[in-house]
Amino acid sequence: MSPERVFQILTAIGLIAGGWLYGDYWKKSESSAGNADGLAELRAENAELTQQIDTLEDELSQVRSMLANGPYPIPDELIAWIEKDYDMVFSKAPNVRLASPTAIRDAAQANLRLIHGEKGLEHEGLAWELLGLLPPNQRLFNQLLFVNSSGLKGVFDMTKEQILLSEDFDPVSVPHRSVLVRLLGQQLSFQKYPRKEWKSRDDWQAWEAVHTGSAAALQSRFLRRNAAANEAEWIDPEPAREQLLNDLEPALQGFCNFPFLEGADYSRFFYVDSRSAFATMFRDPAATTAEILHPNREAREAREIVFPEAKTEPAKEGQLGELGLRLLLEPFTGINEAELFATEWCGDRYRLYEGENGTFSLTWKIEMTDEKAARSLAAEIDRSMLRHFRETQLQRVVGVSHTGTQVIFTSAPKQ
Repeated sequence: MSPERVFQILTAIGLIAGGWLYGDYWKKSESSAGNADGLAELRAENAELTQQIDTLEDELSQVRSMLANGPYPIPDELIAWIEKDYDMVFSKAPNVRLASPTAIRDAAQANLRLIHGEKGLEHEGLAWELLGLLPPNQRLFNQLLFVNSSGLKGVFDMTKEQILLSEDFDPVSVPHRSVLVRLLGQQLSFQKYPRKEWKSRDDWQAWEAVHTGSAAALQSRFLRRNAAANEAEWIDPEPAREQLLNDLEPALQGFCNFPFLEGADYSRFFYVDSRSAFATMFRDPAATTAEILHPNREAREAREIVFPEAKTEPAKEGQLGELGLRLLLEPFTGINEAELFATEWCGDRYRLYEGENGTFSLTWKIEMTDEKAARSLAAEIDRSMLRHFRETQLQRVVGVSHTGTQVIFTSAPKQ
């Protein structure tokens, strides 16, 4: 018998036995109130019950230890269902283990460093602050680490190609199992189509939207299938993550939700089309968030952005993409207007330079579809954003201009 099945049986027995024995104990306690002999007998029964519960807890801890020190057993029928849904086959057995909160946090941290480098998020956070995506003095790395590790039922460690499940994972719970299904989907697609280098954040966000979004759509299909069969009520298995997301700045919240919302919709678009289209989506993944946002539009190749030669290397060079432009504009223009402006995106790149005195300057160039779109975006940034920056960044000089199809945003310390 598998450790998972032993654990389920012991848990059920413990709950039933404990409930019955305690109910019987209190029933006798009420009927024997004031009877000294009866009370003595009840105390003896209570001591025996406590011993039985301690024994059961010890057995449960042994089973948990077995699961923590070895692979977590995955039912063959679940693996078969996922492989059939994805029309892929695991090239090696799924690597799943129980893990402590510390181990899950370490895995999330390893993922961030794999994707963004050792210090990539430190300078990216500063660039986002100068662009208005983040308030001052908010560490981007710490916030992403909390969202990707706190209160989760599991995480996929990309560095080890391993799934870590939280110690309180409940194999009987449909919502909990749906998280495992999502993580198995990520592991399967990563096995078949691995990638560990990305040209920019926009490239990474698009790749993540394909893989995580497809896994999120798989999780939804699993929940619908099992909720109908088991008449199970939907309960969010990771409420802590939802609360953390709600506490984030709107732009960062948008970046974090993107693969689970827009990425899942993108995946469904090809899943409904055909098995061939779904496979091609993984084989030739989107390279920009613009492709994810517009699956039914012919993909635009992002235009190259050229910067003049500089005496020093930039501290950070990055790209926000159509998604980043939309999230930047939303608080100032509203959702609909921001979407209209962002739809005209054709490429962008920013450079962050560190001065001799430890201050930073930033130049961000955005390519739009045509000169009219560039002129409109520059006017909107000047109207709705620059006034805000001048009030909140008193020690800086900010400006915007446009040349042809290109908009140029600058931020530099006052001299």
